[in-house]
Amino acid sequence: MLAKKCIVCGKSSSLKRVIEMGFHPAADTYIKKGQLLNPQKTYPLNCLLCSNCGHFQNEYFISGEERYIESNYSYTSSNSPSARAHWDEFADTVSKYIKLAPSDHAIEFGSNDGYLTLQFQKKGARATGIDPSPIMTAVANKSGVNAIQGFIGKDTIAKALKKNGQARLICGNNVLNHIENLGDAMKAIKLGLKDGGYLVVEVPSLKDTIEKYLFDMIFHEHISTFSIKSIDFLFRKNGLFITQIEDIPYHGGSMRVYASTKKLAYNSQIVKKHIADEQKSNLFKTDTYKKFMTKIVKDKNELLATLYSLKKSGKKIAAVGAGARSNTLLNFYRLDNTVIEFLTDASRHKIGKFTPGSNIEIKDDNSLYSGDIDVALITAWNIGKYLTEKIRKVNDKIQFIVPGEKELM
Repeated sequence: MLAKKCIVCGKSSSLKRVIEMGFHPAADTYIKKGQLLNPQKTYPLNCLLCSNCGHFQNEYFISGEERYIESNYSYTSSNSPSARAHWDEFADTVSKYIKLAPSDHAIEFGSNDGYLTLQFQKKGARATGIDPSPIMTAVANKSGVNAIQGFIGKDTIAKALKKNGQARLICGNNVLNHIENLGDAMKAIKLGLKDGGYLVVEVPSLKDTIEKYLFDMIFHEHISTFSIKSIDFLFRKNGLFITQIEDIPYHGGSMRVYASTKKLAYNSQIVKKHIADEQKSNLFKTDTYKKFMTKIVKDKNELLATLYSLKKSGKKIAAVGAGARSNTLLNFYRLDNTVIEFLTDASRHKIGKFTPGSNIEIKDDNSLYSGDIDVALITAWNIGKYLTEKIRKVNDKIQFIVPGEKELM
């Protein structure tokens, strides 16, 4: 569905297309071997900037049902030691900040495999998870989490409240940016919070996306990339007021934003500071995105020249990291199984499947250690240093290519 208006402020005349990345499948729809000959749906991956509220959003929306229910959804939020450490820290930090008590109710929407929800449960709080994926809801329930299958909305919130009452905390991490109908979601959240309760979200940062060149964080599941200007607009419009903002390195660059139902708790000083920083970075000027697109295309052409040269000389190339962002890179660069032998990942939910669009088989990380591969393309380049060090300990003969770098490592 084509976006006809800004999903934050509702204006239509203020939207301008600033990013064009061609046609892509949904990034998290990994396919099974028996599906390889089936047609795969692709959609335009373009982005719009709102001159009114500063929101950055996709131009074309794929339905939530197709993304999370009809597809073989494979992303797990606790798929690595670094991810689990991040959620442990989140639970500790947020619990202390809002003074979460054992008698309190904590709701996580987009609870995925339930790892974070379980951490609040371990702290003694009554905890509820809400997630649209039947696969991930089943995983969460199996681990002992009270998880409700469905999208965040009045119905799922009502189910959560019926069992545990209104919440002191509602949180969603890398989830608010996946929601098309933000108005309905925010109304449900407000309904679920008790007076003085908190909404805490982590979302990819538009400032970091542009300044750190995180172009592969743009994909169909990421309907929005928030600035503080746009998220502050969204929250105040729905009776929630920012009290704290933390810039965090997770996913290459994210924001952790705390908001209270109490208007007097609004921290206008910290909001104004962040918006001023965004303005200094020219986030709301279209020329910024023209330069961004120019670099994306230039780096694509240079990397392809390197890869084709290596392939011509007989080198075997694998890729490392089967995240959704990897699929943006692979599909924008038009890399497939004629160039990349296979791709590795640690997630048991992805191993044995194939990447959408590029049809590259996903294998266990140990496949890199056999000696058959000469070069590894680090598609999960936000953790490139960690991956290269890990692989070199086992196989020091592999050379590495990191997108944006001109030389082999």
